[in-house]
Amino acid sequence: MKFMKWCLVLVGIVTFGIAALSEAFEIKLQQGKIEEFVEYGKKYKGKEIFSSPVVKSACFGKYPDGEGGLIMSKYVRIAVISAMMAINDKILTKEDIKKIEESTSFDVVVTVPEEYAKAPEDIQIMLKQGTNNILPLKTEFGMKRKDTLRTLVGTFQYEKVNPKANAAIIVKTRKVQKKYTIDFSDVK
Repeated sequence: MKFMKWCLVLVGIVTFGIAALSEAFEIKLQQGKIEEFVEYGKKYKGKEIFSSPVVKSACFGKYPDGEGGLIMSKYVRIAVISAMMAINDKILTKEDIKKIEESTSFDVVVTVPEEYAKAPEDIQIMLKQGTNNILPLKTEFGMKRKDTLRTLVGTFQYEKVNPKANAAIIVKTRKVQKKYTIDFSDVK
């Protein structure tokens, strides 16, 4: 009987471990997981999504309430968009999902004080992994906020990053430089 219990525990640990490993920053989406993340977004409507376990692991700094940011991987993007649409009883279309699936880039959303961000060129977002400094393909303003922070979005190519490693996110303005660390393997 004890042997059976130990076997069940061992099987549980192995199964959980494999599931945990397969959930890191994925570039290729799995159909079953797409639906899972759409439903996840519906469950955590609106800004609740940023407090959910999956999206919270993609946040750094004090985001969304303060300076910091969010790694918008494909699954995180699906969950966030689904959550925002769920407020108005809307859902992601097949075209929306296809566009996300085919993307070769991901976004890093950062918030900085408005006074430092008069133009997107005023802010530099850079990822650093080891000796590899990765610059965005483009940087643009994101959604308008109601507080004194400004949102910027840096678009990075998946092929330039190691999705299973730590990354430093460096946000430079003309007056301040902030450095955040995130483990990409924690991001879904």
